[in-house]
Amino acid sequence: MANGKARVPQEVNPGDPTGWYAQKRSTLAAGLVFTCPGIPMIFQGQEFLQGEWFRDDVPLDWHKNDKFHGIVRLYRDLVLLRLNEAGLSRGLCGQSVNIYHVNDADNVIAFQRWDQHGPGDDVVVVVNMSHHPKEGYYIGMPMAGRWRLRFNGDATLYSDDFGGFASGDVDAWDGPRDGLDAHTIIGIGPYSMLIYSMDR
Repeated sequence: MANGKARVPQEVNPGDPTGWYAQKRSTLAAGLVFTCPGIPMIFQGQEFLQGEWFRDDVPLDWHKNDKFHGIVRLYRDLVLLRLNEAGLSRGLCGQSVNIYHVNDADNVIAFQRWDQHGPGDDVVVVVNMSHHPKEGYYIGMPMAGRWRLRFNGDATLYSDDFGGFASGDVDAWDGPRDGLDAHTIIGIGPYSMLIYSMDR
């Protein structure tokens, strides 16, 4: 059924499936797959930027696993968060989702995932689908307190081509925004995802 279909990096940029544009947009798509409800599935080879068309009689180029080890690590980190391996992202295992911030003009969304609610459970995912970074950006948060950055899709440990935009932990303050009880200010890189949760 998949034979003759292009892998995601190839679809993103057929002329350069391993370049910055393909890296950023394909990993952002992967971030959405791993943070949304349902069973996450990726196309084999996508995790190390295998391009071209999928054919079941052509083996994967496993050299790319070493060449793009940072992208492989990004996928691994997303899997670990999805599985709640550190006990700090239980919400990604649940079925509840609240898409509470949608900014069509700036191409930014934020959503909340949870299972039982509370520290170590509630997860906030912020997605910048724009070519431009956002600084001093206000969003609502489920509760006041310190929210720890668990994943930054623009971190240079994932790719030397990434910008390493200075996102970090944030403090949320009481005061309603986006239909939630608290709010904070974030910064996020282009075509990037941030994943936050609170310590237990």
